[in-house]
Amino acid sequence: MKLTVQRIRFLSLLLVIYYLVLAWIFNRAGFEHSERLFYAEKIMLLFENSENTLLTLGTTFPTTSYLINILFTPFGYLFAPIAGSIVLMVALFFFMLKDINDSELPFRTLFFSVLVLFFFHPQFVYAAISGRNIAAIVLFTYLLFRSLFFYYQNQTTYYLSLASVYLGALIFSEIKFLWLILGFLPFVVLVSLEGIKTAKGEPVALQYYQALNNRSLRRKLVNRTVSLYFILYLLPLAAIFLFRTLNQSHAGDPTYFLSSQYSNWRVTGVSSIANIMERGSGNNLNKQTQIIFPIFTLFLAPIFFSALFLFKGKLYKLLTLLTPLIFISISLIDIQYYLTTEYYIIIPVIAFVGLCFSSTIKLNRFMTSVILLAGTGLTLVGGFYYFSQTADFEEQHFVKMVTENKLMPAEKVVTEDKILAEYLTSIKSEDRPVLIDDAAAYGIIAHLPNLNHLVMPLQKNFITVIENPSLSVQYILIAKINNLRHNFTAMNAYNMVQMQNRLNLKSNRVFETQNWIVYSIR
Repeated sequence: MKLTVQRIRFLSLLLVIYYLVLAWIFNRAGFEHSERLFYAEKIMLLFENSENTLLTLGTTFPTTSYLINILFTPFGYLFAPIAGSIVLMVALFFFMLKDINDSELPFRTLFFSVLVLFFFHPQFVYAAISGRNIAAIVLFTYLLFRSLFFYYQNQTTYYLSLASVYLGALIFSEIKFLWLILGFLPFVVLVSLEGIKTAKGEPVALQYYQALNNRSLRRKLVNRTVSLYFILYLLPLAAIFLFRTLNQSHAGDPTYFLSSQYSNWRVTGVSSIANIMERGSGNNLNKQTQIIFPIFTLFLAPIFFSALFLFKGKLYKLLTLLTPLIFISISLIDIQYYLTTEYYIIIPVIAFVGLCFSSTIKLNRFMTSVILLAGTGLTLVGGFYYFSQTADFEEQHFVKMVTENKLMPAEKVVTEDKILAEYLTSIKSEDRPVLIDDAAAYGIIAHLPNLNHLVMPLQKNFITVIENPSLSVQYILIAKINNLRHNFTAMNAYNMVQMQNRLNLKSNRVFETQNWIVYSIR
């Protein structure tokens, strides 16, 4: 039994509906991931703000996720990131179902494994409904490795060019995937050797020996290797260079898209190791070392072991499947932040590339199915184990909503960001503008109906206003000391005290929440 394209589309539509229902349930229960709110606010700035729109469009990172989310703006700024992540995850589901049709492994078992992971694996569900860039990462990871295996089968540079495009999209989804270039270095040489082998009937070792010890063949090997490197690496590296140049031209810093809290959610959103250790939360943190972490990611995704056990192919194909482990080890060299779901979920995704393109039946069909089902079941358990031990604050919040039965409240939960947005909407006017810094308050701005009567960093008069705010604005939004983003904004409790002392600023608290204070300064 094989799946027709119509059936795959129907199943994809069912998955869309399933994810939409889950997203609605979690949103109603008050789960709003900060990365989703960051994208929503940047989209809002792009369409609602008349100043520095090129700066917003050209420096917001990750660029791939941001541009995809813009396509879903007609559904609303807040919903666009969720719609984007759902569509990307369903696209991954669609490609996987198409690919298992051509696998040598038992079709029904593979089909069941794909359904179980996409419908029930918590990391897959979280990637779809959180609005994060995880969906873009896993989709382009799969498409990249899928294109490489198509190239191995057909030896046409078309697929290698596609792989280059997907590698660029992956790097612009998460900059650390630039280290994949180092991971790919060894097997490109082996692929080049494969293309120039002679004496096809001889043992492989002898073929390689002849290729390396013949002057003409060595020249062909060098030319072929350099050509493959150019095709695979030139586009993503050139794109990074141009993007750095754009940031230098418009923001004065080539790494602005990586280091600025106004451009990159990871600057303020990812939990630093120092913060996690201070709070003493999460047991996964002690596994983030070069040796332990790759093993731990495999431990959480035993279906990768199933793919290795059923593997059939050349050495360079095996090295291709192992590349993510090399990448993870390299990315841990200078790590300062906790690695979240996206670094774990790519392992089962890569496993399916191996299962679809480079696996065969071992022992017999029954035992092969048992190996696949065991790997799938243990991978599902590994997903639940990861979330039970996670050290990321927002992933912990996601888990608590499920384990503490908070998903079906009697009434919709109104978040702190929404409460503040409603209050600011009620008080701001042309005569009473509000000074707000979206470095930390992007979640609040994302909930506002419009950007009228706000003074923000993108506006040219922001620096002038912040020097003496009482001359230009009526209200100031201040981040309290316990706010996790307190140190990333100029509008924090410490600077408020400095302004009060330096300017003899008279301020009255007019509204206060757990993390924010609204002051009236006139």
